[in-house]
Amino acid sequence: MTATSWFKTPSGARSLLVLLIAPFLTLPAVAQTQKPIYPTLPYNFALFPTATGAFGDFNGDGRIDEATPNGINAMGLRLNNGPASSPTLTSIPLSCSPQFVLATDLNNDNKIDLAFSCSGAYVGVMLGNGDGTFQTASYYPVPSSALSGITAVDLNGDGYLDIAVVADTVNVGVLLNQGVGKPGSLSSPKLYPAPSGVSLSTINAGDFNGDGKQDIIAGYTQIAIYYGNGDGTLNTPQLTTASTGTAFVVGDFNRDGLTDVAYLGPNPQTPTSSLQVLLGDSSGTLTNGSSLALDPTVKYLYIVPFQNTNASNITNLALIGNVTTIALNDGAGGLTLGESYGVSNFAIPETADNGITNLYFQSNVESIVLAGNGNGTFQGPRATLLGSNYQAVADLNADGLTDVLSTDESGNLIVALGRGDGSFTVVSRTQVSPNPFAGPTTVGDFNGDGKEDVLFFPGVTPSGNAQVEFLAGNGNGTFQPIVNELQIPVPGVGATVVGDFNGDGNLDIVYTTPSSRAYPYETLYYLAGNGAGNFAAPVELAQQIPNSLVSPILIADLNGDGILDIIWDNSTLLGNGDGTFNRQPLSIAGNAISLSDLNGDGKPDLVVYNNGPTGVSLYAGNGDGTFQTTPFYTPDLTGTFPYGASPLASIGDVNADGHPDLLLQSFPYGQPGVLAVFLGDGTGNFVLENTYPLISTGFSMLARLNAQAPSLPGDHTLDYVYTAGGATISLLNQLNPAPTAPAPLPSKTTLAASSTSAAPGQQLTLTATVTGASPTGTVSFITNGKALGTAAITNGTAALATSFAAAGTYPVIANYPGDANNTPSSSNAVSIFVAPVNSTTTLSVSAGSAGTNQQLTFTASVTGLNPTGKVTFASSTATLGTTSLINGVATLPFAFTATGSFAVTATYAGDVANLGSASTPVTVTVAAPDYTITASPSSATIKAGQSATTTLTVTPVGGYTGTVKFSCGTLPTGVGCTFAPSSVTPSSGAATSTLTITTTAPTTAFLRRLSVPLQGVAWASLLFLAFSPRRTRGLNRRFARAMLFTLLLAAGLFTFSGCSSSSPSNPVTNPGTPAGAQTITVTTADSSGNLSHAINFQVTVQ
Repeated sequence: MTATSWFKTPSGARSLLVLLIAPFLTLPAVAQTQKPIYPTLPYNFALFPTATGAFGDFNGDGRIDEATPNGINAMGLRLNNGPASSPTLTSIPLSCSPQFVLATDLNNDNKIDLAFSCSGAYVGVMLGNGDGTFQTASYYPVPSSALSGITAVDLNGDGYLDIAVVADTVNVGVLLNQGVGKPGSLSSPKLYPAPSGVSLSTINAGDFNGDGKQDIIAGYTQIAIYYGNGDGTLNTPQLTTASTGTAFVVGDFNRDGLTDVAYLGPNPQTPTSSLQVLLGDSSGTLTNGSSLALDPTVKYLYIVPFQNTNASNITNLALIGNVTTIALNDGAGGLTLGESYGVSNFAIPETADNGITNLYFQSNVESIVLAGNGNGTFQGPRATLLGSNYQAVADLNADGLTDVLSTDESGNLIVALGRGDGSFTVVSRTQVSPNPFAGPTTVGDFNGDGKEDVLFFPGVTPSGNAQVEFLAGNGNGTFQPIVNELQIPVPGVGATVVGDFNGDGNLDIVYTTPSSRAYPYETLYYLAGNGAGNFAAPVELAQQIPNSLVSPILIADLNGDGILDIIWDNSTLLGNGDGTFNRQPLSIAGNAISLSDLNGDGKPDLVVYNNGPTGVSLYAGNGDGTFQTTPFYTPDLTGTFPYGASPLASIGDVNADGHPDLLLQSFPYGQPGVLAVFLGDGTGNFVLENTYPLISTGFSMLARLNAQAPSLPGDHTLDYVYTAGGATISLLNQLNPAPTAPAPLPSKTTLAASSTSAAPGQQLTLTATVTGASPTGTVSFITNGKALGTAAITNGTAALATSFAAAGTYPVIANYPGDANNTPSSSNAVSIFVAPVNSTTTLSVSAGSAGTNQQLTFTASVTGLNPTGKVTFASSTATLGTTSLINGVATLPFAFTATGSFAVTATYAGDVANLGSASTPVTVTVAAPDYTITASPSSATIKAGQSATTTLTVTPVGGYTGTVKFSCGTLPTGVGCTFAPSSVTPSSGAATSTLTITTTAPTTAFLRRLSVPLQGVAWASLLFLAFSPRRTRGLNRRFARAMLFTLLLAAGLFTFSGCSSSSPSNPVTNPGTPAGAQTITVTTADSSGNLSHAINFQVTVQ
């Protein structure tokens, strides 16, 4: 049996190994060792950290004391007498039951006071005397039914701390300190409601917007900030983006002077999956800071801020759940996950005498100390987060160290290699099942190549069959893809063991099916292996005896025939060597938990748990498959293990005396447990070496974790490994030399590009994936010896956005320089082909026609990938010119000197990013300078004596810029012709002039018509003067006589001419413009005298 095989079977194979090597061991027995075999954390009897208590130096002796609620109507005090001494306990009677306690100085006398929320919705205050005693409590009612969280903060800037408390989960109550007049006395509370639908519990304070005024922050279902006004009042609360507020702390994480928030998410109803930071901002709205993904199986509950030393101003965070994980701060608010440790429960940070911060964890009635190293690491059992309690151990990479396999809730197979110092490093997470609740794994050489393989049981198919998947090992901790998948008609797979039960040299499997409502009792099955990773159909071996206590599957050669036998369910199944078994009752009451030769007679003995006062008993094997019915040893477990939970047993030599020792681990699943180490003398006698508290209990076994220990099978100082809430925790045997720093593990870097072809200047993303021992640092990307850039590794990948300026083929390599745990590695080259893109050129011209020497503007627009370069403009006969592109546009001013029709094209030459292109031709017509003339309207109809107008439009042709004068030809009788203006210059386009044609009306009867009314006027005037009153006549006789004379003269003249014209024989004096159509010819002449045009305008006179 190889070292690897020793690890693959936690019971039977180990037992056989002990039987084989025990007679050859000559090391003397050691009943006791001077120091514990496994490390223990120091106790501090003075402190008992609780989430509701308060801590401070109450008596001025320099030690941290504690005040906690002490039952009904009492406050408990623990005065610190040093870590090795029990504290002085005092109980102070109160008028209400305290709930949350706060230690602070409320009256500015440099002595610690106590403020507390109390039953009945009171805030209590006890002023400290500085000697460990306190004055009688004062009580301040808050109008609510209950109070919870409490904090102290100076809200009005008077230098005295005020009190803020959560009331009824829906209000924040503020009680201002009365300050100088009555220091330490509180004013009546003022309530500030929470946002609608938000419940509050925890409360804290800080300056989140940097205005120098203290603010209040409170949360439970969400986190809300009440910004302070600086006068003791608060503004309406603002909700942050935090999705939950069940666990949050405040601090200046990026050292910008503003208070920030760190909280666990996503919400109270689901497992914690991230650590989020919200950064304070002067805008009054918190901004998103660092975010860390967390293992949801650890279920973190608390955040504890701490500085590494008393001289540091960088705040790290201890995340406490099933284990404790350190989140390291880079000083700018950037967080990374540090080490995890096998300690749990509520903790507080305190600085030791050496200035280094330790963490004190609650335990029983004292605390255990996780001593700090001053650099963010601590002295405690290392924990590796694997995400599941389904774990198996084996030497997966043949380095002689124990490695761990696990499956998480996402169906990933996780490989964590032992590093030789008690730690494990996750080197791969491979998706092997879509089932979110993947089952156990089993390790063994199932294909006979000498390398450890994996059988994975991912769950049940929709048809109800369980699955068995085979992954062949490569011997280096990696595995090949699944090639064999077997479906077995059982509702699932529970416990498994591996061995050759039919003597064919191939490993077989014996497994149980878990009980369920459909299958109330477990069943034992056998799968025969074929040596190639495949298995025959399952064979049922036994069913659980109704109401019996099912034991683990134990295997060993019980009757000395060289064939493996089985103990299960209070029964012995003696193997026949062909995969069949004979079942017989065990005849020993209790639950068999382990098999090994414990009394040195070469026969396997049985460890049984009977759930009674005696707990565990050891029964000697008879060598024929039966056991003595009287135990030869019963360990004293008084006060060690709780009844009702069968312990786990491991057997091996841990004290280097050559004799098997017995290690019993209590198994109250998911609760703190105890490991008891019993040292054997080889004859069946044992003595308790020590008991070791465990934070939680799950799978456990002895292992070789320290590279400085002797190689197997010669390692007689075995280490211990156990699981707790998704983590694997190591206990190193202190009899071995101290482990050295592990050598780096080989890393592997692979490179992928978002595209292997691109245009010049086109951005693409290069992604390097680095595998190894949780690699950190940066990756550099190089092509042809030129650095493209570097990128930081986040969760195993580094991404760089880059581009290539010129066309060509670029072989890119990603180089990882390694770190403390990983060797350097480089990827294979990935070739990026960069080719110019197609361009498109379009051409336009300012005018489609022009005259000779008239300037035109040609505009070429080129599209592509930011095109640059030159564009050439050409006609079919000549090159017009070449200009450069500006923002994708090239323009060319040009004038043709000859007349004709010209087809012009624009040709783009291209650049490193763009191929060349040519536009479609644009035709330009070039003519000699001239003009055209039009009239609108071209005709008019009028009566004699009326006038007609028309608009004359002169349009330049061929770049004409001269002056055009207008004139009319020979005009008909009585017709006149005028132009306004008389000339135009159409240099900027068409110009107009208005032509007016006037006609003459005949005048024959004009005077006769006027004489009649004038005669009447004259006689009327004469009569008026004759009969007007005297007074009126006297006003102005001279004026009257003049007017009368004028009227009489006019009347006479018109009468005469009227009488003369009445004769029909008199001729017409002026006949006017003849009736009919009259053609008016308008002539235009260029001022130079070279060009003239004519146009007709027809006037019809009625």
